Amino acid sequence: MEFSKKMATIASVLFLTVLLVPVRENWRAKPQDSFPLSYYPMFSKKRAEIYSMYYFVGYDSLHNRYDIPYELIGTGGFNQVRRQLQKSARQGKGEQLAKEVIQNLVGKKDGHFAKITEIRLVKGSYHLENYFLEKETMPRCEKILVSQKIER
Repeated sequence: MEFSKKMATIASVLFLTVLLVPVRENWRAKPQDSFPLSYYPMFSKKRAEIYSMYYFVGYDSLHNRYDIPYELIGTGGFNQVRRQLQKSARQGKGEQLAKEVIQNLVGKKDGHFAKITEIRLVKGSYHLENYFLEKETMPRCEKILVSQKIER
C-alpha cells in the first residue's frame, strides 16, 4: 500500500494529537488518568523526601545484621508481600507475622539464616534521593515494632 503525502500528513497529525492529548491533564485541578492515554501521575506526583516502610531484619549472636528476604515473609511478589507486611504492621498483627517468619527461618539450616538468633519487625525511614543517588542504604531512623528471639 502506498501513501500519498496528504495521507502521511493526516496520519502523522492524528498520531501526534493522540500522543499529546493526555498532556492537558497536567493543567487541570483534578487530573484524570485513563489508560491508554495516560499522563503517568505515578512518575510526576510529588513525593516526600523521607519514605518510611516496614521490613524484617535478623541479628546473630554477634549482633551482625541480616536483611530478611520477602520470600520468607509472605507469598507473592515483592510488592504484594510489602503491602501484606504494611497491612499486618498497621493492624497490630506484627507478632503473629514474626512467628511465621521465624518458622520459615528455622527451616533454613545453611548460610547466614542459620546464624540468626533474633528477628525484628521495624519501620525504617529513608531519604529516597540519597538512597538511589548516594547509595545511602542504611535507614535514617528505625523504630522497632516487634522483637522475637529464635529458639533452635
